[in-house]
Amino acid sequence: MGRMIAVGLLAVLGIVGSLPAAAADFDARRPGDVLSVVTTNGASGALKTAKDGKPYIDAKAGKIFFDIDFYDCDDAKALCATQNFYASWTSKDVTVAQMNRWNQWTLWCPGYLDKDGAPNMWSNAPVYARETREDVVGTVDQWLGCLRDFDEFVANPEDVLKRKEAPAKP
Repeated sequence: MGRMIAVGLLAVLGIVGSLPAAAADFDARRPGDVLSVVTTNGASGALKTAKDGKPYIDAKAGKIFFDIDFYDCDDAKALCATQNFYASWTSKDVTVAQMNRWNQWTLWCPGYLDKDGAPNMWSNAPVYARETREDVVGTVDQWLGCLRDFDEFVANPEDVLKRKEAPAKP
């Protein structure tokens, strides 16, 4: 009986001991792991390396192209503590006043007009080793929602702003 308990305890300890190893299979700081979330979450993409050696993801969701740049990386540029999601549009139909109104109500994805007057949107996310795949799925889902909203805004700024700024109905 004592031996069965000991074998049972060893089996439980073996299972418990293997759990951290399974969790270590995903690391939110690894650009490749972030890419795996992006590509299983409705977008396509590829991991690339910038001229300065930093990794980035070149991606597309529907017809919208976007990048995820990685910052605060270790010397090997394998683990990065900050992600910057970024997208730009070619339209020149958004005014500074409209962009300012967009930024007054948006929480996660502010926009700006670049030097050529084209709308851009971005979002930063700090990243920690303890984050799970589900945490990153949430961040990517949030970004994909921002892309849809901003794309709609760029296509018809006044219509989107009027709906966002309309008083809530009781």
